[in-house]
Amino acid sequence: MGQGSQSAICADGNDRRTKLLHAAERCFVESGFHGARMAQIARAAKMSPGLIYHYFESKEQMIAEIIRAHVEEKLAAFERHQAEAQGTSGVVNGLAEGIASTTDPFWSSLTLEITAEATRNDAVACIIREAEATLHENFKAVLLKDGHIPDLDNRVEVFVALIQGLGIRAIRNPDLDRDAILPLVRRITEDLFRPE
Repeated sequence: MGQGSQSAICADGNDRRTKLLHAAERCFVESGFHGARMAQIARAAKMSPGLIYHYFESKEQMIAEIIRAHVEEKLAAFERHQAEAQGTSGVVNGLAEGIASTTDPFWSSLTLEITAEATRNDAVACIIREAEATLHENFKAVLLKDGHIPDLDNRVEVFVALIQGLGIRAIRNPDLDRDAILPLVRRITEDLFRPE
């Protein structure tokens, strides 16, 4: 088999994995983590149930991959916004994108479903904690470009609670005015991460 054929197989395998992960996301939102069955996920992806186990051993592994992809997206966003402006200014520049993402009804529902599963499933809780730690450390490194910020760990926790809380509010209040909220969140963020 030539090198070109192997590349096509790898690309096809990655496409199938991605298709299965998107199907799993939809099924987790529609049926909940426990309600979603591997056969349902395979059906949603238009694949045979046996094929799903070729790519994933369990639903926990699927959640791990979904979270890993989310972390990679967030880290890429950090880099993109830091290329435009360093430190807190870069964070502030990325708020519109971050709020839009967090308050997306589908993503909000998926995040809540995975978080709920973490309260019952130690493996999922561990996956979330590791992802959060990676994002937390990268976020702190971005903010420290401006200089020393006192009590930074707790300030980051408050910021994350604010942004994630908006995701929950978007589910409870579908008419949430993101455009009106954005200037308020910008002011809070600038104040929260003002260096000494």
